[in-house]
Amino acid sequence: MGLFDSIKKGIADLLGKAKDEAVETAIDAARDKANDAVETAIDAARDKANDAIDNAKDAVREKAEERKQEKERAAEAERKAHEEARVCSQCGRHAAPEEKFCPECGGKIVEKFRVCSKCGKRAEDAEKFCTECGGEIVEKVEEIKN
Repeated sequence: MGLFDSIKKGIADLLGKAKDEAVETAIDAARDKANDAVETAIDAARDKANDAIDNAKDAVREKAEERKQEKERAAEAERKAHEEARVCSQCGRHAAPEEKFCPECGGKIVEKFRVCSKCGKRAEDAEKFCTECGGEIVEKVEEIKN
């Protein structure tokens, strides 16, 4: 082998090594870029998921507050209905919550209200039939237990 052949072989070996190093460098750079992109995507997905969780928690809190207010309104309506249902058994005068006997005629205070004859659900004044089971609405009188 001559001098030129050995120089040629040395240059080819150096070029091969340089090419291999360039390929390795390009692969490493591409791998780093891909890893960075994956981490960025994961962070974005995590942020989006956390935002969704926060929004869901807020919605649950709002719904719980609405239910609490609905329960308070229902309790107030029930209390008011009981107060309005208190009447004198003899003269029909509306009675105050603390009254046991009518100050006008001495009659016993009772509670009058309308209920379904089938299921017993309390009814509004205008209802003729139950909205739950279709039963007829009747007036019911109960003595007040103190």
